Amino acid sequence: MTDDDICQIIGSVIPKKAAKAGITPAMSLRADLGIDSLALMSIVFVLEEKIGIDAFGKVDQFVGAERVSDIIKIVRES
Repeated sequence: MTDDDICQIIGSVIPKKAAKAGITPAMSLRADLGIDSLALMSIVFVLEEKIGIDAFGKVDQFVGAERVSDIIKIVRES
């Protein structure tokens, strides 16, 4: 799974308007993509389903994520 694959998964969950310009690891989840806590949990569940990560074991890390790169790091460590 590449960084681009993870970015595409995130893009598939968030509103198309936010994902329209493409998603990069440097983007802020909240400021750039408008991701709130509900959308973040949707991303986590989709990542769990598609990649097989243990989402519940990483909830604190996901909640503390500020950038797309933080999500990528959590996935890589899983």
